[in-house]
Amino acid sequence: MSFRPRRALVGLVAAAAALVALPGAASAAITPTLKLSQSGTTAGTNPTIGFDATFAGGTPSNVTLALPPGLLANENINGGACLVSKTPSSACQVGSGTVTLGATGVPVTIDLVAPPKAGDVGGLAVVSGTNALGTADVTLTATGLNVVLSGLPTGITEINTSLTNLRLPTSCPTSANVTLTADSVSTTAPLTVTGCSSLPYNPTVTASVTKDATGNGAAVTLAITQAANESANKNIVLTLPKGLAPNGAADIPCLSGKVCTIGTATATSPLVPNIALSNGVVTLSGTATAPTIAITFPTLGITIPGTVSLTTNSVTFANVPDVPLTSLTLNVTGPNGQKAFTTDCAPANVVGNFTAQGGQTHSSTAPIKFAGCAAKPSATGSTSGLAGGHPKLKFTVTHGKGGPNVATLAIGLPGGLRFSRAAIVSHKTCTTKGKKKKCITTTLIKGLGISGAKAASVAIRGGKLVIALKNAAGRVTITAAGPLVSETKGLQTKVKKHRVTSLNFSIKITDAKKVATTVSVKLRAH
Repeated sequence: MSFRPRRALVGLVAAAAALVALPGAASAAITPTLKLSQSGTTAGTNPTIGFDATFAGGTPSNVTLALPPGLLANENINGGACLVSKTPSSACQVGSGTVTLGATGVPVTIDLVAPPKAGDVGGLAVVSGTNALGTADVTLTATGLNVVLSGLPTGITEINTSLTNLRLPTSCPTSANVTLTADSVSTTAPLTVTGCSSLPYNPTVTASVTKDATGNGAAVTLAITQAANESANKNIVLTLPKGLAPNGAADIPCLSGKVCTIGTATATSPLVPNIALSNGVVTLSGTATAPTIAITFPTLGITIPGTVSLTTNSVTFANVPDVPLTSLTLNVTGPNGQKAFTTDCAPANVVGNFTAQGGQTHSSTAPIKFAGCAAKPSATGSTSGLAGGHPKLKFTVTHGKGGPNVATLAIGLPGGLRFSRAAIVSHKTCTTKGKKKKCITTTLIKGLGISGAKAASVAIRGGKLVIALKNAAGRVTITAAGPLVSETKGLQTKVKKHRVTSLNFSIKITDAKKVATTVSVKLRAH
């Protein structure tokens, strides 16, 4: 995971406090101390956390408070309005305490406000009564969230505040420290988090696929949902069926040093305003043998990289940040107006394997919902007369529901049966009118019957009876008997003595859009 500061980051606001921005004189012998107090330690809960920072030896000119990953503040308070106003408001209060100047303690409140500078992800206003004493800059770096204080007033000896809107991490590292740095001198205080592995954890995955009206390209939507009180995800592995495959023609140009946008991402969180999670993008890059997919929320400056396995047809997002998401939806279309995936529209499942920040694991499997996939054509049939040496076959072919009509049929026979060209008799009739001669060729296929459509042509090719329809039809029935169909004595005997009880026929069905489907039809031998 990579972090880049942005103006609207949600969350991780913390405690620093009191941080008035008045000119001051720095001491060269600062000794900072930091003590934390917690009203609770259970992972994922919202206890009151006290931060007591003292400074011996003089007034520091620069102070930075660095918070451990997963210690988050609720930026959804007041409907998210706090992050768009620079004016402190009681509706945006996240803490209170005192700032001690010499021996005098000044009561203050801490309010969440809009980022004071470009590159900040939030602001913390220190308010005394009705006066805003100053605003601290909250920034996000590669190592976590920092609250940066500068220009502290002369004589400051202590900042003691309690914050009430922090959410504890859902991971329980052996060492989770808050670090206080004053004029390059650092000290730490441990943050205690317990019960991470006992948190509920039940993420579920769903998927939908929308096939192109022409061709087999497809847009894919993958969604993960969780309850607000569950542990956050740390690792996510999404496995797609083989019938939902990468579209090499569209994807290859993105796998040679180029980064392609292939879709969008949206998410919801109990701690983050929806607007900050509504404009994510999904990108494809890497190489042909090692593709990578990344989810980026530009407003937050958060990127979650994923590695693609072509062997297992899966993508793994590792080291997901410890932020509670009640939903994460990826809408993957493809690069440059093309589709990143192809689909065979066969019923299949998507599988999600998840690991929580606290180590819990969970698996979720869901059937894919398909749109734009017409049902495949089907065929039924029957046989008669085989035991007496007078075979008669009947086939009814139906187009797939929602799909194009049937245009051509090619019927293949099992061993012991054959189509005879001798049954196809053509007769040419010519008439003369004036000096013009007109000839009409009439073809009669003895033993063939067609209902539901008219034949444009009939031929025997490669042992198969090929019938092209004059107009594509949704349903057509074909009957074939002697002399078009003949039977060997061997098959007749086997059917008569019940040594052969069923026969397999193949029918290649080509629809009006020239898409061919071969259907196997198993019929009882009579």
